Amino acid sequence: MPVTLVESIERFDDLRDAWTALWDRSPTGHLFDTHDWLAAWWRAFAEPEDRLRVYGLREDGRLVAALPAMLRGRTLRLIFNHYLGRSELLAEHGRDDAYRALFGAVHDDRALWDVFELPQIPEDSPTVAALSSGAADPLGVHAVRVIASPFLQLEGTYDAWYEARFSSKKRQQDRRKYRQAEKIGPTTLVTHTAVEDVVAAFERGLEVEDKSWKGEEDSAIVRDPATLAFMRDVVRRFAERGAARLVEQTIDGRAAAFLLGFVAGDTFYFHKTGYDPAFGKASPGRTVLLAAIQLAFAEGLARFDFLGADDPYKLECSPAVRPHVTVFLHHGGARSRLLRQKKRWTPTIQRARGQAVPFEVRFDRGIGNRR
Repeated sequence: MPVTLVESIERFDDLRDAWTALWDRSPTGHLFDTHDWLAAWWRAFAEPEDRLRVYGLREDGRLVAALPAMLRGRTLRLIFNHYLGRSELLAEHGRDDAYRALFGAVHDDRALWDVFELPQIPEDSPTVAALSSGAADPLGVHAVRVIASPFLQLEGTYDAWYEARFSSKKRQQDRRKYRQAEKIGPTTLVTHTAVEDVVAAFERGLEVEDKSWKGEEDSAIVRDPATLAFMRDVVRRFAERGAARLVEQTIDGRAAAFLLGFVAGDTFYFHKTGYDPAFGKASPGRTVLLAAIQLAFAEGLARFDFLGADDPYKLECSPAVRPHVTVFLHHGGARSRLLRQKKRWTPTIQRARGQAVPFEVRFDRGIGNRR
């Protein structure tokens, strides 16, 4: 099975239908490895010197596995930044041969790179299982745990979950907070799904976010042109597919809080939220979060994925977490070996200096194992 290489966004656009069909068949498919998300990311965030390198494996004309990577300097990495909650390969179920073929092609291209980085892959992913069992041999593989993302399995009904999860005192507090909002002025809680409604509500949400601590720290979406272009692009793309959800609370005619989510497969992905501090005493951020969870239950989805780190307000809703690892691959070249040794020895040096070791090593396979 020959591995083909796509090196331009135009050719990647041509792959859209085949990519989507593979995504539907792949157990590793999630929001951030959909074609729409990756294409929007590349157009917004790729630097002029970046080189797209999407490896694809076909069988009888059908795309059976794909590895969406980019080359920046001497680093090859899966397409990723903090606006992608995780990265991943796509492969049909049980295709260990596909993993070996893709990583074999990456190995053949080793003259181009010194380290291949696969950021924030779910630790329970078939990709991680394949890498830990030798699918990338003879490349060296070093994996560290980076985050644990909370999630909620949507079993039963929202009301049953809400009553079981929160004490009567907490539920009473939620009702009191909503009444506080109504005392300020007329209050609405709306879920937008129609394209133009989602787009318009998202623009209001941008203003809300800019009023929050993110605006004060200059990290709000509107403060960065590339991020703003990217978010507007994905919001419209997914709204047009019927996959965007925007929960909005207004108080006294003003946008008080919003939560932007996307539905992919059987999962609701909680992507962005914000609230106006002027209404902080009414807890509008919690109101829209609970409304989004209620919506996911109502739509019959299987999981509510909080994404990101295990923040206390997420764990308050669900203690279940999904650990993620970042994987580093190295080859036998002198510089690559040096970088691998540095990666392996850094925790030991940090401990000797009395410093905290931020990442736990999950597995480590040496360079040079036979394929």
